[in-house]
Amino acid sequence: MIDLKQRKYYFFFTILGFILLDIYLNVFIAKTNNIVTQLLLVILFFPLLKIILKATKLNSFKSIGIAFHPKWKRNLIIGFSIGFTFWLIKYALVYILNGFEIVGVKSLSESLITFFFVFFAFFIGSFLNDIIIRGYIFGHLKDKINGKWIFIISILIYALDDSWNEGFSLSNTLFSIALGLSLTYSFYRTSSIWADTGIHWGLNVCYGIFNGMLGSSNGGIFIITDNANPSIIIDSISYIIPLLMFLFLYLLRGKLIINKDDYPKKR
Repeated sequence: MIDLKQRKYYFFFTILGFILLDIYLNVFIAKTNNIVTQLLLVILFFPLLKIILKATKLNSFKSIGIAFHPKWKRNLIIGFSIGFTFWLIKYALVYILNGFEIVGVKSLSESLITFFFVFFAFFIGSFLNDIIIRGYIFGHLKDKINGKWIFIISILIYALDDSWNEGFSLSNTLFSIALGLSLTYSFYRTSSIWADTGIHWGLNVCYGIFNGMLGSSNGGIFIITDNANPSIIIDSISYIIPLLMFLFLYLLRGKLIINKDDYPKKR
């Protein structure tokens, strides 16, 4: 039993560890332009994570859901398929409603290079973000408070943390909460990171095909022109699609493989 003083120190070091990892990802890794330096920082992320986990009384990556349990690849593939498909539907609907116009396509060589960077870079980004926002939070709180509260806390932190990328606004916060439902539930349901990362990776790859790594109209495979005055219906699609994706994921939950051995949890 942890006494009150020990509990205060535990949560202090846990929060400090979270802040360090979050800054490391969103400032040092994300803001570095040199790809060699960026890859080195990604590699060094894991020793840093290991040190922080030991300092906060978690002794392995398995304790935060990084477990190669039976059929973990199936969760990753299912997650990727869900994320990519729903974001493709999102872009198709916006296109049909004249939210943007495709004015050109990059050459085959440029398209392949763009896709290569989008495919691999977004896996790394999604994976590291999921480790921090869901794995780290669930791993440290799962024996301390009710799982439903952890679910809510993780979603709220994800919504706030997403301001690193899009800035803080009410619309972006609501969008992140809607998207966070699927990402958080997939981790909560399976007790591992793979379905969560699969969804995150899949939708980011679809995003990158249209917008590239930096979110510009000419950054992806397609060269597009955005509608300067989108309708309310077009704006609402950004909230409706993540909610429908969550509903679909919930209905499909029986297809996901639960990690029963390395991250035990009552259901």
